[in-house]
Amino acid sequence: MPTAHPVYGLLLAAASLPVMAAEPPLLYQRIATKHGLAASALYAAALRFSGRPAPFGTAPQPWPWTVRACAGGRCETVFLPDRAAMRVLLAQGRAAGWTLAVGPLGWPWPADSPLPLRAVTSPRVTLNAAAQHWASASRPATPSSPTRAGASVAPLFATAAARRWTPLINRMAQREGLDPALAHAVIATESEYRPTARSPKGAVGLMQLMPATAERFGVPRAQRHVPEANLRAGLRYLKWLIAHFDGDVRLALAGYNAGEGAVQKYGNRIPPYPETQNYVRKVKGYLAQLRPGVSS
Repeated sequence: MPTAHPVYGLLLAAASLPVMAAEPPLLYQRIATKHGLAASALYAAALRFSGRPAPFGTAPQPWPWTVRACAGGRCETVFLPDRAAMRVLLAQGRAAGWTLAVGPLGWPWPADSPLPLRAVTSPRVTLNAAAQHWASASRPATPSSPTRAGASVAPLFATAAARRWTPLINRMAQREGLDPALAHAVIATESEYRPTARSPKGAVGLMQLMPATAERFGVPRAQRHVPEANLRAGLRYLKWLIAHFDGDVRLALAGYNAGEGAVQKYGNRIPPYPETQNYVRKVKGYLAQLRPGVSS
């Protein structure tokens, strides 16, 4: 297997690719128009992720039955012959706990995804989902959002761990374009500033990263306990969630706790899980301590 790299980053990286001379297929034009994207960039991303020679031609084309599977810090891209073979591989990967990216654009298919197996074997479905996520990640947060890059903040707790890691948290949050106060509120809730924290479900570190989430945002699972790497992936996931839910920090927090799929399952509302509802209240309470103008 080749060395792992962040599959989802191919979407954002495609924005810097040169405009293609060939006109993108009609499907790509329609989906790009639907989500306010450049069709040429969308098609370039598909060629970069899943391009291979067509059966009856030499020019590369996006292969519809593409799967990228990651396990143990290593990844492999597989071009399946048809939808049935893709269904078999995805079922095996889900059962084995692999990190999976599906379709022409490598749309991430996490274990808590609301899309069932029959849907993710449709190139049209995953192409649309990937384009939607790309468009969401490209939109700035709404002006009313309390999440903004700001001045460094003091730790919420007067512990040695909180004092030790606060400078790194402030620096990493500002680097990733997130309000340090929100970063502190999430970290205080997740781990109480302890980089050695581990949950019964296997989440680790300051931001309690699961293996699939770490790999999705560019950190091999073997490195997710390292404080800087843990913060980098966790903050990027939090930032992605805020963009995905159009600047709604409450939904982003619910997604961080329960997965964005759970929020989508309940109609973009906080899921009716006591743990998740308590989590959102707790983080907002900490945020209000650090930013008194923010309602909890």
